[in-house]
Formats: sequence, structure tokens, C-alpha cells
Amino acid sequence: MKQLFCLFSVCLLVSAAYGADIGISTWNRTGALTWTNAFSNGVCTVESAAIIGTSAGPWQVQQIFFTTNTTGQASLVLSPSNTFVRLLAVDVSTNTPQGYTNLLQSYGLLETVAGKGIGGIDGTNYWRASYEGGYATNAALSRPHFAMADDVGNIFIVDKDSHSVLKVTPDGRIHTVAGSHLPGDGTNASTIATNVALNSPNGLWVRGDGTAYVLDTGNGKVRRLDTNGMMTTLFTVSSGINGGRGLWVKDDESLVYFCSGTDLRKRVPGDVTTLNNNFIDLGNIVVNAAGDILATDRGDNKIYLVDATGGNVGGRTKIFGNGTTNSVIEGTQAKTNGLYGVRGVWPVPTGGYLLALHEGSQVLYVDAAGLVYVFVDGTDGNT
Repeated sequence: MKQLFCLFSVCLLVSAAYGADIGISTWNRTGALTWTNAFSNGVCTVESAAIIGTSAGPWQVQQIFFTTNTTGQASLVLSPSNTFVRLLAVDVSTNTPQGYTNLLQSYGLLETVAGKGIGGIDGTNYWRASYEGGYATNAALSRPHFAMADDVGNIFIVDKDSHSVLKVTPDGRIHTVAGSHLPGDGTNASTIATNVALNSPNGLWVRGDGTAYVLDTGNGKVRRLDTNGMMTTLFTVSSGINGGRGLWVKDDESLVYFCSGTDLRKRVPGDVTTLNNNFIDLGNIVVNAAGDILATDRGDNKIYLVDATGGNVGGRTKIFGNGTTNSVIEGTQAKTNGLYGVRGVWPVPTGGYLLALHEGSQVLYVDAAGLVYVFVDGTDGNT
């Protein structure tokens, strides 16, 4: 681990475990912070404290970043008084238990950002008007199926059984941004999103600028929620969407992938086709840098790579999971482990993946070498 302290532009190196000393290049009064000599496959944590010395701290985490090169930048919210900043850098590229330990020590604190843990009965709407604008952890959610954040930290949630899309802002407050909390089939034309009735929205994709796309499952539509609060139907699937959750939308909207029951489907303007219909129960999907699709199959306890760009378009290859519900054996290959009800996959910038198990009630980390570790552990049994 490398550490550095800084008070505005005056910096003091405290320690460096190995390699070149990490350095804070700039930190100005607008909160812009830049650094050099971080790990090229690691994590940087920015912490702040009011004082340092024998009575230092308490240190508070401000931001955490995956680092893929030696330089980086951040924008911090400054306090009215002088503040010390500490920059911590760890290496996660070792593909060993130490690399995982470094990741866990950086990101290993679990925090509830929304929901108060009551309810959970499918088909029941727990939303109350009193939740609007209040703290998100005081709101009862109604079988939320997907959440995704934009670049400034707003978290969008499709709240299936309250037939709405919710947004948790960085101050921890929750707001309805689409849907009326009653089931229906709202207009396709551009309309204030909270006036557009949705029906069991079950999937979501969010661009960095805050534009959100909603898989309006019960209505067989994909809708766009613009940053100005207006909602428009991007397209309607004439055959409907059968319990889909996965959704991915290219920034220019020229290409969309979505899930419908056992089918992984593709949409280009004017045409919807099926890429592969051999899944059992699709979860979420994400597109990798090469343009191919990572798809989770909860019913098959596996994750597949689906060819979307090569010579076997629609063909799939298993990349993780052996098809069983066995417990994960940490430090072994993810391909040979049981992934009980795997429902989520997400790549991290350093080359690994996070996997979410539904019945297994775990979040797993797969490193760049394909070794799997339990990142968040829960109780087996669909929790």
C-alpha cells in the first residue's frame, strides 16, 4: 500500500510499500485532485480528516477508484475549513489471495443505500407518498430488480411492483423519476415521466450523463428517460417481453440488446431479432469492450459469452459456472464452481468481474486470472 497526505498544495509522503512513491500532483481550492505513480492495476482511495498527528482523524472515505494507469484525477467536495487528504493505493493485479485482500480492504464495507428491509412479497406495492424526497433507507421498496448509477452518483432503481423508476441522489434522498406507482400503459409520446404509467418495469440501463432506459416488461416496451425528466418510448416489441431483466443500449441508440424469458434479443431501428433462445432464465447482460455480450443464466447457474460481432453471431460459450448449486471454493477457477442462481455480472476496470448469486445470496469477485472469491456473503435460499 502507498499513502500520501496533503493539505491543499502542501504534501507529505508518509509511507510507500514498494515501487515509485505515489504523489499528489495538484489539489486546488475547487477540489480538483490529481496524482501520479499509482498502481496500473489497482485501487486508489481518497480519505480526508480535519487534523493529523497524534490525534489524527477520523479519516473519512471521500472517493474510491479503480486505477488502470499510474496517473488519475478526482473532484472532491471541500469543507469550509482546512482539510487534510490521504491517498491510499493498493495493487490488485497479483491474481493471488493478496490481490483479493487488497480489493476487499478497499471496497469491503457494505452499506445500505435504499430500502428498509420490509415486505418482499411479490406482486405487492409498498410505496407510500410519504417516502417521496425522504431518506432512501426509510423507504420500503417493492421487489426492485436492477439498480445502476450515473457518473455523478445518482442511483436509478427499477422498482418492479411499485411500477416506477426511483432515483437515490448523492445526499441519500429518494425520488420518483418515472411511473405513477400504478400499473398501466402510458403514452409513447414525449411526456413528463412521472405521468407515464409503467407495468412491472424489470430492467434498466443508465448512461453516464443520467439518461436512463427502462425495460417496461408488462407493456413490451423500452422507454427512454431523458435528463430533463421527459419520457419517450424508444420501441415496442410486438411479441411482448416475457419476464426480461437484461437491457443494454448503445449511446447513440443504434443498437439495443434485451432479454425476454429464454431469449436474448437484438434491436436495430426498425427490426427486432433473436440472437439466442437457448437460455433457461436470463438475468442481466453487459457488453464487453469487443462488442460481445456477457449474459447470466440464473436457471442454468452459468455465465455465457455470446458472440455479437464475429463469425458465429448468436453462438455462446460458457465462461463461468459448472451448472451446479454447490458452494463456492475460494481461490479456484470460477469456471469450475457452482454459481447458485447467478443473476448479475459486471466487469471491473482492472480485468475482473463481480457476480451476483440470487439463491446463493452472495456477491463474488472473479479476478483477471479467473479465480473466484466471496466478496459479500449472505444466507442461502433466495434472499
